[in-house]
Amino acid sequence: MTKTQQMSVLALLTVLLAGCTIGGGQSQPASEESSGAASAEASQATTSAAGGAHSSGGDKAPEMAASAAPEAPKVLDNITLHKPFIVASESEGTLEVSTREVRSALQAAGFEIAGQYAPMDDTNVIVVTNDLLKAIAARSPRGGYAAGQRVSITETDGTVEVGFMNPVYIQYAYRLNGDMRPVYDSLVNALGMVRTCGAGKKKMTAQKLDKYHYMMGMQYFDDVSKLGSFDSHEAAVAAVEQGLAKPGDSLTWVYRIDVPGTAQTVFGVGMKLSDSDTKDLDDAFQMSVVDFEGCKKRAYFPYEVLVKGSDVEALHMRFRMAVHFPNLSMMGSHGFTKLVSAPGVIETALKDLVNGE
Repeated sequence: MTKTQQMSVLALLTVLLAGCTIGGGQSQPASEESSGAASAEASQATTSAAGGAHSSGGDKAPEMAASAAPEAPKVLDNITLHKPFIVASESEGTLEVSTREVRSALQAAGFEIAGQYAPMDDTNVIVVTNDLLKAIAARSPRGGYAAGQRVSITETDGTVEVGFMNPVYIQYAYRLNGDMRPVYDSLVNALGMVRTCGAGKKKMTAQKLDKYHYMMGMQYFDDVSKLGSFDSHEAAVAAVEQGLAKPGDSLTWVYRIDVPGTAQTVFGVGMKLSDSDTKDLDDAFQMSVVDFEGCKKRAYFPYEVLVKGSDVEALHMRFRMAVHFPNLSMMGSHGFTKLVSAPGVIETALKDLVNGE
């Protein structure tokens, strides 16, 4: 590369960082691994649940207070690799029937259905919680972001893929002071386990996830978008509820979970195209950029808004998108630059929602 070319690349990176990009300097998207052999989740999966979503369910999730929730490991492992998404089952079927079966299996396993929505026509996302998830969430200052577990059902040409967000990956990425392995085991027992996926060839260990950011200048987990402050927790919750009840805009209510024993309430927010000016806000548009190979990664949605005390916040998209899709390049047809305006658009929309604008 000539000196002139190097200067051009440096200038482009500077502009992108100033313009709220979410991406970083990988050269090309890494292809998905066909198996999860390198992952701790795959090696420890419960193979007896191979029946997938058609299973009648597994053991009941334990009910416990925050003080009794299992603690996270004291020392973070820098060897074991983790993938962000789990493929639970792949089978012939329809979206409608499979969604009912997944809901039934989750409820039989002791999960509570917090909400459900369709981020796109071929996909349903179910968000569940239980006493264990809430107890783990209560252990951490921002644990509310992990109080809901996201499960996706996607139909493609008569084949239905059921997947879920890896709770152990979230444990480290969201710095939870609690062990999400029992949640993972309950989901595998209920829905099945085919393989782990996501992250490509990126080596996402517990240590790396704990301090993850995509590149220099990009946000970490605790560099949140501050959406508003109120006189009380109750007033903050009411503001979010009123904003999500507003008809005709791009943001919709998916779920609400209150974390017992804390001043944390988390809302799941769906984002739909309402006019040409909201394209970057649209769930389907975002997925068309980032979900282009390997398993379906629709369990990325919905987006969370957290009421923490009397303040309202959300994970910054430049962290949230990047930690779910750490292998994506910055440039190219499926690079983060295709979403260059999205972080600012999402932050503005969420602030307007909270502040009644």
